[in-house]
Amino acid sequence: MAQKASAWHIVGTLLLGFCVSDASAQDSSLFDDPSSAQEAPEQVQRSVSFGEVFASVERAEPNRRAGLRSSLLSQSMQVVPIVVIVDSPVEYLDAISAWEGPLRYPILFDDGSELSREHIARFVRAFEPEQVIRVTKRGTSSWGRSAQERQDAISTALAAAIQESEPDWERSLGVLKDTGIVSPGVVVIDPMDQHWAGGLALAAGRFEPVIFISGPQNHYTELTAAQAEGMNQSIEQGLRRLGRSYDQIGDEVDALTLAFRIGVKIKIGPQDRDRLATTDQIGRSNASLGGMRWAWSGQLFGNTSTSVYQAMCSLFLPIDSAFIWDGYPTEGQWVQYDGTETGETLTAAGMQTEVFDDPRASLAGFKGRAASSPVDASLIMMNTKGSPNHYDLPHAPTGMGKPGDIPMLDQPAAMHIVHSFSLSQPFQSKTVGGRWLDRGVYLYAGSVDEPFLTGFVPTPTVARRLLGQLPFAAAIHYDDGQAWKIAVIGDPLKTLSACGVRLDSVPPIIEEYIQTSDGAALNTRAKELLKASDFTDAIEDFVLTGEDDAVVRLGKALLADKPEAIDDRCASMIVHAAFRKGEHELVLEAFERLSIEARTDEQVLDTMWMAGRYMMTRFSDEHAMVLMRTHLREGQEIQDAEELAMRMRRDSISEAVGFLESLRPTLKNQSQARALNKALERVRG
Repeated sequence: MAQKASAWHIVGTLLLGFCVSDASAQDSSLFDDPSSAQEAPEQVQRSVSFGEVFASVERAEPNRRAGLRSSLLSQSMQVVPIVVIVDSPVEYLDAISAWEGPLRYPILFDDGSELSREHIARFVRAFEPEQVIRVTKRGTSSWGRSAQERQDAISTALAAAIQESEPDWERSLGVLKDTGIVSPGVVVIDPMDQHWAGGLALAAGRFEPVIFISGPQNHYTELTAAQAEGMNQSIEQGLRRLGRSYDQIGDEVDALTLAFRIGVKIKIGPQDRDRLATTDQIGRSNASLGGMRWAWSGQLFGNTSTSVYQAMCSLFLPIDSAFIWDGYPTEGQWVQYDGTETGETLTAAGMQTEVFDDPRASLAGFKGRAASSPVDASLIMMNTKGSPNHYDLPHAPTGMGKPGDIPMLDQPAAMHIVHSFSLSQPFQSKTVGGRWLDRGVYLYAGSVDEPFLTGFVPTPTVARRLLGQLPFAAAIHYDDGQAWKIAVIGDPLKTLSACGVRLDSVPPIIEEYIQTSDGAALNTRAKELLKASDFTDAIEDFVLTGEDDAVVRLGKALLADKPEAIDDRCASMIVHAAFRKGEHELVLEAFERLSIEARTDEQVLDTMWMAGRYMMTRFSDEHAMVLMRTHLREGQEIQDAEELAMRMRRDSISEAVGFLESLRPTLKNQSQARALNKALERVRG
């Protein structure tokens, strides 16, 4: 491979390339308003090195330093306008190794699942690359079976990503430190865990050192206080070995990313409510007792593909638009969380916002908005009441808001939700948090238990703190708050800064990597597949390149002329693409091509329901009504049936009641029986 420039040479001379005045260089307000240097044209301008700018962060308040450093590192990237898709660890290691310092491109990991495909496509639609490249040649990197072999492979790739000619990433980061550049975070990786890949990306992307530990590799089990304390001590030992100062906010280490599977909750006592968020405990002076915070933490979640998605979204996608839903009353303490004020704050900062507040924030309004089109915003802020598996919005009976009616996302999003228990079981897609994560949220702040309203930083305050360049995990927590129940899934260091400077073309050294890995451009390959009548694979390539228009055209043609060519994979892709393009009728037609088993997929079934609700509401479509009646969703059958029965009662109350009563033999417990009886009372009026 061609010789690459050293990482610190690029960082020191190419990354920012901006000039600030001598006066501004001495003024920490530069970080409050990046345009301040241009507001004094009479001042003499001089070039300021990246290291000098980085060092000047020390003059900012301690709780702002991590965000400012993270923001500067984010802005410094040189972004190659391609997306690379891999499907094995060795290919992923090769792809990361081809990064060099700030010269980077997104890499997504395809595990063959529908969730993985939709995450990749969602990222591509937001990133808008010039090319999407699928690696087809097996990589050359080493990936063994033991923890030591994998740790060595991760370290080798990290070193190559920072500077190819230096095999020791610690030495490379040491040289950067000598120039004044010290990343504010550390990534904690279990090399035997699925999240190593996402952790490696964040470490390479933010010049973060790595601590290797053996984690629990379990999302489902609560930690004990002793386990949390032991983990905290292991991390502190690793930090001392690295020689990084960490014991207070504002020093060298202010953020920890936990890149291994770990439960979101810690059980600290015998009472039911004696639970705290893992990420609000790890990074404190005494994790078992909730001591003083010295770092904000976040944890990666899901499988390998999802953790890579979370990392790449954080590194390469800016937060520049918002979707706000405020389901709270307009009096009392609830007004502190006002969505309208939040929207005004973000709009004033130049962010495009979509706000639903009183009187538009009803459950019916929420379902209607979800049915019309996917949400196309990079930040979601929502206030609701509820439980792990429901949310309550105005003008609806308690418990009627169910996870299946959460909107689809057109692009990846960061999320702050004021809602009790939303992240109590994020591994369960039938919970509020689990469904938002499946929809494509890559960075999530939510509660793992009952935090009470005041446990959440008010929504308008979170917006202001984000605009002030606090990192995400700091913005959603009180500065001096005690350990509590608000968890962070994803990169704790994400800020509202630009994600680098996009290059106009692919540099030769990256072209060489693409050629040696036999990279196939998917937009070109899709056309070749079409000529060979390989319609399903062609549609997948169109989906992965963000060409939903082509999917819709091809889907319509196949339904009309070759319906037998549409298999389950093909039909499900048409369902999703058609909904994104507002082709609601096509969604229903493609759904009917699915096998009985394939129709049970939650994402596909939710999409059919949204399209059906749109067609039924706008056009009184009987076809939609029939499909919805025969495909009630697991976990919300009674709520779905009541919604349909309310429409049926316009023509016949007896038919509506009969439809609801038909569910009685399927009920599993007294709670469902009570819910059905209440639904019947409402339908009877």
